[in-house]
Parts: sequence; C-alpha cells; structure tokens
Amino acid sequence: MIKSKKAEMTTKQIVILIVLITSFAIILFFLFRLNLGEESDKQLCYNSVMNRANKMVPTDTVALNCKRSYVCITKKDDCGLIDPVKIKVKTKEDVYEALANQLSDCWWMFGQGKVKYAGKDLVPSLYCSLCSQITFDNSVQDIFGGKTFDSKEFYQYMSKNKVDSQSSQTYNEYLYNTNDLSLISGGQNYKKIDLESEYYSLMGVFSGVDTITWVGIGVAAGTVGLILAPISIGLVGALVIGGGAGGTATYFLAPVLEGLSGQQFIPPSLIKVNSQEFTNLSCSEITTFS
Repeated sequence: MIKSKKAEMTTKQIVILIVLITSFAIILFFLFRLNLGEESDKQLCYNSVMNRANKMVPTDTVALNCKRSYVCITKKDDCGLIDPVKIKVKTKEDVYEALANQLSDCWWMFGQGKVKYAGKDLVPSLYCSLCSQITFDNSVQDIFGGKTFDSKEFYQYMSKNKVDSQSSQTYNEYLYNTNDLSLISGGQNYKKIDLESEYYSLMGVFSGVDTITWVGIGVAAGTVGLILAPISIGLVGALVIGGGAGGTATYFLAPVLEGLSGQQFIPPSLIKVNSQEFTNLSCSEITTFS
C-alpha cells in the first residue's frame, strides 16, 4: 500500500515536471519571437540620446549607446547572415511594412527631431546614425517579379498606412509631417531599390548652422547636393543625386526637415551600403557601432 502511494506521487511529479518544462519552452518561444534583445538595444539607444540632450555640458562629452542591428527580410529562412533579425514576408506590403518599421524605429531612437543631440560646429557637419543594415534574401525577388522595385511605391504605402494600431499618424506623417509626396520628394524622381544590395536605415542631423549654409554644397555632376523645397510643415529641402554641370538626371535621396529642436535633420532613409551616395553625404561621424 505504501509502495503504491509512492508510485502515485512519482507519477504526479513527472506530470508536473512535464507541464513546467512545456510551459517554460512556450515562454522561451514567445520571448524569442518578441526579440526582446533588439528592443533592449533600441531602448538603450533612446535613453542615451535623451541623456545627451538633457545634460548641461557639451554634447560631445556624453557618449551615445546606439548599436546597429542587422536585418534580413526573407520569404524563406535562409538569409546567409550570422544571427540576423529575420523578418518573414509574403507580399509587397509585408516588405514595405518591414522597411517602414525600420525607419520609424530609427526616428524614435534618436528623438524624433525633438531633441538636440548634436552641438554647434564652426564648419557645417552632418552627423549620421546607421540604425540598421538591411539585406533582402533572394526569395524576396519572387514577390516583386524582379531584382528591383520603385521606392515611390514604398512612399505611397507609407502615406496610406498607420505606424501602428494605436497611432493616428501614417508613417509619412510620423517621419516627415506630411503625406504629400511632392513635398517629401522635393519634386525629384524616385530611385530604384535594388534587392541584390544591402541598405542602411540612416538618419542624420546637421550641426547647429543655418540651412542657407548648406545650399549648393556638393552640387556637381554625380554628387549629392541640397536643393530647397518650399518651406512648409517643417520640410526645408531635399538631398538629391545628380544635376549640376554634367547634366545628369536627378533623383530623390532624402528630404531635409527642421525638427522641433530647431535643428535640421535627414529623417531615416534607405541608403545603399558603401555606395557613392553614402560616401557623398560626407558624414562627419557615425554615431552607431556595429
């Protein structure tokens, strides 16, 4: 009789142990799905930006703790990267949403244009932040039926879709304060997104100088230049490729806007990794580490 009771207790213990192990496995699964590591990195970056902006000392004396994330957008699972953040997609809209979220996260991390985290320089400087480095798995080409897509379609998506279910703003309203694509683009053509290339989610802030200082800087054939768009709802200009002496056709690279902090920003934009357009931005400092 005693032996039977011991056996019964052992069975209960085994059942409880199995339930605990299963529950723990489920919790781990959801933790990995939530990607809390990436969220922590974003929060650390945001906190360090706020800390720098609120210090009563020169901004350069306060380090930013901002880490570049590596993102793979894939229809399958084979990204060819070491431990990337994988984003599974099935449709064009899924791809656009993944890219839009990378840009909006980057804008949030660096204060949404509301804080001053770059000081004043005697010489105009552009301080860049590489929030993420994005690659497309070959399977994404099946979605678009080719190796490229027009970035205008992406901006059209961002003008129609909200940042999240709790927000009243579209992605474009959040990033650029407008849904008017003609204002966002400065009247320029849009570039093609090459699915065989990697892209930075990049944003920049100009050191504390007047916008007029930047007019005409670097405008030459095949280089980046700043043209002024109508001053409206915070947008003050656009960075474009081409134009100038060589007569090269121009296309839209990124808008320039004035944030609530009073500084001019390049809101988060997709810039091809190690491209001529990235080089021509002449970033004085990269404020994120790999």
